[in-house]
Amino acid sequence: MKFITLIILFIGFFVHANSSELSSAALDTPWRLERSNFYFENDVFSQTDSQYSAGWKLSNVYFAPASDVEKLPFIADANKIHFVSIGLSLQIYTPNDLNVSEVILDDRPYAGWLYLEVGLHESSQIELHSFVVQVGVVGKLSGGEATQKVIHRIIGNDAPMGWDNQLRNELGVNLMYQHKWRYTPHMFLGLESNIIPFVSASLGNVTTDVNSGAIMRFGWNPIVDFGSSPIDIGGENGIPTRSNNLCSKHEPWSFTFNFSASGQAIAHNVFLDGNTFNGSHWVEKENFIAYGSYGFTARYKHFVFDYINTATSKHFKEESSGHNYGTILFSYLY
Repeated sequence: MKFITLIILFIGFFVHANSSELSSAALDTPWRLERSNFYFENDVFSQTDSQYSAGWKLSNVYFAPASDVEKLPFIADANKIHFVSIGLSLQIYTPNDLNVSEVILDDRPYAGWLYLEVGLHESSQIELHSFVVQVGVVGKLSGGEATQKVIHRIIGNDAPMGWDNQLRNELGVNLMYQHKWRYTPHMFLGLESNIIPFVSASLGNVTTDVNSGAIMRFGWNPIVDFGSSPIDIGGENGIPTRSNNLCSKHEPWSFTFNFSASGQAIAHNVFLDGNTFNGSHWVEKENFIAYGSYGFTARYKHFVFDYINTATSKHFKEESSGHNYGTILFSYLY
C-alpha cells in the first residue's frame, strides 16, 4: 500500500513539475496543464463487495501545441487542438464470497490491475479522437491484495481469504482508440444540453473489445468538454473542445444531470479468461455486456464534483445477476 501511494505521489509531482517547466519554455511550445482528475470507484455504493470491487485513478490533462504532435504519423491533424493525458490507476476484482480460501470454480478470480496510461487526444467543437496506451501489471505485483486487506482492516471488515488464488503476475499492454461526437441542441426551458455518442475499441492481453454508446447531459452552464465517465467506459474525463475553454460563458458555477448507455462486445478479458500465458482460474465470460448510468456534475469556479452510478449486465455465465458500482470524481480546472 505504501509502495503504491509513493508511486502515485511521485507521478503526480513529476507530471506537475514537468508541466511547469514546459510552461516556462519558449512561446512556440506553450504546454499547459488543463485539468487534474481523481477517481474513486467502489461497489459499496450498492452495498456489495464483489466483482468489480474498487478502482482508483489519478490523471492530468495537458494542452499540447500542434508543433509537438503534428509529425506523428496517421494520427495528428495540425488543424485540431491536441491534448495529452497521463494517468495512474489501480483496479480490484473479487468473487462474491470473500470468506472462502479455496478457489471458487463458478465465480471470477481475484485480480488486481495496476497501470500507467498515456493518451493523445485530438479535439474540436464537434468531435474527439483519442489514442491511449496502457502498460502495467496484473497479479500480486499490482498491490490489489495488499490494498483491499488494508482497506478492510481500516473499515473493520473481515479480511478477504482467497487472494492466494489470484491471477499470476503478468505484464499488461493495451492499445485503445475512441471517437466521440458532440451535439449541442437549442436551449429548452432554460436548460442547455449535450448529446455525446461514442465508439471505441481496445486490443491487448488485458482486454480486447469494442464498445458503443452515448452520454446525454442537461442543466445549466455545462462544462465545455466531452463528458464524464467511469474509468473503463467513455474514455478520459473532461477533454476540452479547445484549450482554456472548460467553463461555459465564464460563469462561476455549472450543474448538469448526466445519463449514459452503452454496449460492449468482448473477445478477451483477462479478469474472466484468466492469465494469457500461464494456467489460472477462469470462468466462461459473456461476450456481450450492457451498461447504463446516471449521475450529476457540479462545478464551482475551478472545482468539479461528479457522481456516477453504473449498472451492468452479467459479465460471466455463472454470475447470478448484473452488478452496480459508483464513481466519485474530483477535478480541478486550471
